[in-house]
Amino acid sequence: MFLIVCCLVLIELNAGANVLTCPKSDVNFEKVLGLRPQNGSQPSLLYQLDNTTSRPITLECIAKCQANEACRSFVLFYGASRCYWFSTDFSETDESQLIIDENAAWFLKRCYSSGRTCEKLWIFERIPGTTLIGNDTKTLPGALSRSDCQQYCLNETDFVCRSVKFHITKSSYEENTNIRGTCTLSDADRHQLPNSYRVSVYEDEYFENECTSNNLNEPKNEFCAYEEYDNVTLAHSDVSFQKTSKENCQHLCESFKNFNCRAFTTINRNTCYLHSEDTKIFGPSLLIGTQHSTYYEKASCLNITVSCSETYMTVRYNPEIDFVGKMFMQGFSDNPSCSADGEGKFHITTLRLPLLSGQCGIIKAEEPLQRTLLSGEMIIQFNPIIQTQSDRLIRVGCIFGNDTKVVVGTGVTISPVLPNKGSAIISPTMNNTSNPPVIEMKIVDPHTGQEVSDTQIGQELQLRIELKSRDDNLDIWASHLIAMTEKNDESIFLLDDRGCPTNLNIFPPLQKIVAGTTKVLVANFQAFKFANSPIVRFSVIIQFCVGECPPVDCGNNIMSYGRKRRDTQSQAIYTMNGTTVEKVNRSEFEDRSSVMYEMPLEYIMLVRDTKSTSDRLVVGDNNKILVAGYDYSTNEVCLDYSLVIGLIVLWMLIQVFFIVGCIVLVRRYKRYYQHECTRQSLEELHKNFGIGFSNLENRRVRWADDENIL
Repeated sequence: MFLIVCCLVLIELNAGANVLTCPKSDVNFEKVLGLRPQNGSQPSLLYQLDNTTSRPITLECIAKCQANEACRSFVLFYGASRCYWFSTDFSETDESQLIIDENAAWFLKRCYSSGRTCEKLWIFERIPGTTLIGNDTKTLPGALSRSDCQQYCLNETDFVCRSVKFHITKSSYEENTNIRGTCTLSDADRHQLPNSYRVSVYEDEYFENECTSNNLNEPKNEFCAYEEYDNVTLAHSDVSFQKTSKENCQHLCESFKNFNCRAFTTINRNTCYLHSEDTKIFGPSLLIGTQHSTYYEKASCLNITVSCSETYMTVRYNPEIDFVGKMFMQGFSDNPSCSADGEGKFHITTLRLPLLSGQCGIIKAEEPLQRTLLSGEMIIQFNPIIQTQSDRLIRVGCIFGNDTKVVVGTGVTISPVLPNKGSAIISPTMNNTSNPPVIEMKIVDPHTGQEVSDTQIGQELQLRIELKSRDDNLDIWASHLIAMTEKNDESIFLLDDRGCPTNLNIFPPLQKIVAGTTKVLVANFQAFKFANSPIVRFSVIIQFCVGECPPVDCGNNIMSYGRKRRDTQSQAIYTMNGTTVEKVNRSEFEDRSSVMYEMPLEYIMLVRDTKSTSDRLVVGDNNKILVAGYDYSTNEVCLDYSLVIGLIVLWMLIQVFFIVGCIVLVRRYKRYYQHECTRQSLEELHKNFGIGFSNLENRRVRWADDENIL
């Protein structure tokens, strides 16, 4: 027992070791995103580029701070290519000196002790105000500091600790002591489960262990790919390379050792930027316009196998997450022969596609070597009802020929475009004769505030329910929010009868914003759609109460401004629209003193599919035997490189023969033309002298001296 206690004490002391007394081999960095010390904290310049140069300087700033023993933390400003250092980290007690800034990164020196070798320049990545919903593998007892929590993650041996959820206790703020909170370890991270990574309250923080993945040692998966964004790049760049092609840039990203490369950018086809971040952290707002550039962001890999028989192509998906969605061929989600439903985590989902009947969008292409290509595009939809940006598009197929069959498949490319704005549909309003309130539901772009009625899957949107009234004593709450198709043949609950979210991955709880007499219920979400309809109808029930409508506790620290079940206790009278409306007091509303008139609101919007393409067909591990493939832009079967070269040579030979033939014909025509001109001229001459053309040939003229005439 004494030995166990001593071990625990040693672990705790090691976890909270001071950087000043820490061995140099254990000193590393923690990267904090979205938060930094304010400029009034008197920083000192650590490193900057001259005014004529612009390139990433992350590695230089880390090296400078590592060499400076007085440097406890530094802030990197990506846009200015400049970094400043501090003699303190401000992270444990004096967080009042911190401000929100999404355009900078804050690096703090930490003392991490672990028997595992890690070559990363920063061990943990901390993102305040975010969390990973579910996937709680191990919750540690008691209140721990951030450093202790991170050290426990590094020391975990029962499973691979990929991320940590840290919830700060309120007493840490009130007592102004070292920040402490509850620590929950997880064997998953935001890259494996992008739908579970959500914005949360300020007290929640997400830690990601950067040492759990080694790009060089990870098994190659054919169904790993990159999302592609044209004419933009990520504002946060860490390393640059010159005279590098797109293929070499991708290889550099996948093999980089100093940090986990999440994305890369190519500019003018010769400059390469590597990024340790992606758009999933702060959304597309960090993408900046750059001409002649392409931004590539890693998408999660899929464990998929494809096999073929004479009559069927079988696609098997072995998910690493709780997959309850469905697989279907694009455009055939309603056909049972072309779709398959998921059965949960580690349960293989199998889709058998008939090849000979021409069903399910399977197209056929043949080439001269008696090979036949059968292929189509398949969608993996992670939600059983609606499509979201995280859904995947895959091209799968088979090649038959010479008594052999070869399975082909490609990676996945989803190419989101910039938000698409359009006209809005305004919901009905209600009016009071004396002080007419106006209630309105709309969906806007949270960055611009503009209404959106035409959008694309994955765009960040904000649902707003706004009450404008002269009466300060009037308040609202919402419940029974449903998204449905235009004909109401498919629907999904977003908020239940209490106003609590049914699936946080799709729609979050409502938050209230009060500005004077205007009350607004807001919720940020990503655009989704139904497989069979681009029209999405949002319908919600709004209720009004006198006084303040407090939120409902939905559990798991989730508060939403919804309602509870009705329980009539007493009645009162309220006048609205010139009519008398019954007001009901309900015991289940806790301190809500009164509830009155309820009304439905509806908003209709158009959600389009993302502009998506899939990569070229890949056959085999080493040898390429294809003669046909698919073109990126036209989605048509194209010829292989060697065959294209042969056709070009053949075309050139045909052109040479054509030119030689033209020259021969022109010369023959020229001789014929000259002969005809001569003949016509002689005919005219003979005609003028009254002699025939034949007489000129036979008649001879003899002179007198030829006959010796005297």
